[in-house]
Amino acid sequence: MLSSLASAATVTTSFSLGPTTTELNNGNATGIFNQFNSSLGTLTGVTIDLTGLSVSTTSLHNNASGSQTFKYTSTLDWSFDIFAGSGNIYDAFTTVLATTGNNTAYLRTTGLNVSLAAGADLNLGTRTETYDYSTNDTLLTGVTLSDFIGTGTLGIGCNTATTSSFTGGGGNILANQTTTGSCAGLITYTYTEGSPVPEPASLVIMGIGFFGMAALRKRRYS
Repeated sequence: MLSSLASAATVTTSFSLGPTTTELNNGNATGIFNQFNSSLGTLTGVTIDLTGLSVSTTSLHNNASGSQTFKYTSTLDWSFDIFAGSGNIYDAFTTVLATTGNNTAYLRTTGLNVSLAAGADLNLGTRTETYDYSTNDTLLTGVTLSDFIGTGTLGIGCNTATTSSFTGGGGNILANQTTTGSCAGLITYTYTEGSPVPEPASLVIMGIGFFGMAALRKRRYS
């Protein structure tokens, strides 16, 4: 008689989408990953680790006839559609694209004032920022483990929304900005796998059988 000894195991699947001009959406930024194949065992949990990378180059121009004092902040809000097109949208994180200051934590909410002469330009340079987001099947509304099981593929839509704002400047400051976004995902399936092992009674029977075969060979060759 055989019994099953279950053991925990994991298997991963992933996707990576290269730089895409923002905004990102299900149409231009859907990551495809493999479903869990139930032949491996029984699925017990799913963890989804998502990464968003933004790269933005920004310059500002004062279009006024006099000097202007202002602050400028531009951010990118990231959300992910678990099973692209399903409407299961999860707001994840925000990356900073450009700012007139240099303290990221402070500038996420306030920015810093700068003065720019008439007709002058201010190059804010290129800013790269990465953020990570992790979730699992117990935190996903309307999603069950069975949704991840199969022999096909599923998609996660990467979505962005840009917010850019001036405070001050009299409406005379122009922003020239180029932004791309990249997203990646690592899906980890946790499951139990079974391997048949003989029970004690079976070992006794097998031992007797081997002993009998040995005795038979001895008689044949004696």
